[in-house]
Amino acid sequence: MENENLNPVGQAVPEAPENAPPDIAAPITEISSSVAVAAELPHEAITEEARMYAEQTAAVEKEQAELQEQDKKLLAALDEVLEKRTREMREQQSRTRSKGERLAATVVKKGVGFVSLGLIMVFLGIVMIICLFSSAPDFLIPLKLSPICIILIGIELLLNQLMTRGHFRINIPSLVISALLVVGCCFMCVKLNGTYQEDKEEYNNRSIAAEIYDRSYKELRYVADIASLDIDVDLNPDGTGRTKGVDALASDDRVNVTVEFSGTYNSPKAFAADCKKIIDGYRIMGINITNFYFKNTGAFHSFNLDVEGKYAQDYNESKLTEIVDYMYLEDIDYMDDLEDYKDETEETSDAA
Repeated sequence: MENENLNPVGQAVPEAPENAPPDIAAPITEISSSVAVAAELPHEAITEEARMYAEQTAAVEKEQAELQEQDKKLLAALDEVLEKRTREMREQQSRTRSKGERLAATVVKKGVGFVSLGLIMVFLGIVMIICLFSSAPDFLIPLKLSPICIILIGIELLLNQLMTRGHFRINIPSLVISALLVVGCCFMCVKLNGTYQEDKEEYNNRSIAAEIYDRSYKELRYVADIASLDIDVDLNPDGTGRTKGVDALASDDRVNVTVEFSGTYNSPKAFAADCKKIIDGYRIMGINITNFYFKNTGAFHSFNLDVEGKYAQDYNESKLTEIVDYMYLEDIDYMDDLEDYKDETEETSDAA
């Protein structure tokens, strides 16, 4: 019983492990069976059986070695596949990195102020193009929108703070150029706006004056003997008259009318009568006149009448006659001589 696991040559007969694979356990089981049968055979049979057993054992060991080698190759192939897959995934991640990340990296590298400079240049260029090609340009728009430039720089500063956790740098040349651009553009816009407003006001004044003159010619050419008519208009820049015309003139729009008569007047009363006709004519036309200036110069006399304000325009002929400034030719010569005498007296006193 003790030698049941010994082969005919006294060697122990291998037993199949309990957890051995079927392809290994089967040959071992066959070998054990062969050893048991060999114990009952003659010596020659036992020797042959031992040789066969040794060959089978060598074959099993060779097969096990081949299996182990295959396992090693399989594991190496798996490692290579995993490493290749990992490398491909990393390369794909690097290739598919978003444009926003690359842009953010560029912004951080350039420093605060570089991107803002580009945005400010684009912004100011667009605003100036709109102003220059607009039918009614407002050159103060860049000045009104200039705080947006400060907002852009602030946004860039905050983004750099978040992306670099406080380790960012400031591009001082870009910030200086941005400041110069904004200040220069605002200064230029103020100058352009002033020039544009002056030209626009002058054009509006001349347009209203021309319209009043045309109406005056149609209504007053047979009322009095008028030699010349001068209309001086000063409109309120923010009033309605500059856009709606003569009929929309308000009390803050100043319109002065200077009338020179060519007729010959023998008395201030006749001169005042024609002046009253002109004043009433404008009132009938519905044109709001601020001041009237009348004058007439003849061969032997000179008449002048200044009617300033609404109250004076309501005077009747007798009241206007009282404020007529008239002078005869002899008086004019006397006044000229008196003026010359005063000038000579003042020069003599200064020399002394």
